[in-house]
Amino acid sequence: MYKTFTAEDYKKHFGLPLDYAVSGFIAFGTFRHDPYDQIKEVLSAMGVEVSYERTIKHDFYEPILEFTIDGKVYWFAVAYGGTMLSEWLHQACLYGSRTNIVIGSCGGLLKEADTPEIIIPTFAYANESATRMYEPEANCKHSSSEDLDQKLIAKLEQKHKVWHGPTVTCQAMMAETWEDVVRWSEEGYYGVEMEAATVFAVSNHFKCKSAALLVIGDNLVAEKTVLDVNYESGGDKRKSVRTDMLRVAVEAITEE
Repeated sequence: MYKTFTAEDYKKHFGLPLDYAVSGFIAFGTFRHDPYDQIKEVLSAMGVEVSYERTIKHDFYEPILEFTIDGKVYWFAVAYGGTMLSEWLHQACLYGSRTNIVIGSCGGLLKEADTPEIIIPTFAYANESATRMYEPEANCKHSSSEDLDQKLIAKLEQKHKVWHGPTVTCQAMMAETWEDVVRWSEEGYYGVEMEAATVFAVSNHFKCKSAALLVIGDNLVAEKTVLDVNYESGGDKRKSVRTDMLRVAVEAITEE
């Protein structure tokens, strides 16, 4: 069925030119909309010549910001969880993307770490439909691309504390219990997030590079949640970290 459809099939269906190509994809894992302004601010601050001329006009692509640098088209989209993200990733890879990076927050599970430090996952554990369909042989452990990880670490650790280790992808945040947090921490996971495994699994299926850049937000292992009175007060610091993560993500996808 759909997995057998080609790039040409989808381009014809969505009214895209047959030579349309995507060179890289950055996803931002959140329910907020301000990352669309943030990515434009980052591109402006970087001083790159960028165009936002839109080719993808079908409603399916409405949340995707299409931007062009040096004649190459890149995608940026906000996604909360993995369903639509897996479909956009699938098409981006079919259209030629070789590098996919997700940026977001995570719940901290590493006792030595704290907010707003950064976690770059070596792999993400997930046991849900999208990852099983794309990478069933991974036994629920979906790996990032080590060479891309190291490139991102080298860029970020100049300003930030960066942890490199496994995370767990859980797309049911409100169902998480303290027992889950303790178990995940004891099993060696550095954080819990909602999108990394999806990005890794789809990318690995298409033999694309992938990585995740996560700022520790609600430091769960320290019993700090988004309902904590101090969570909102740290918003500016987390936003500053995300700005730096966006910058290095743009550098990475345009350098590949």
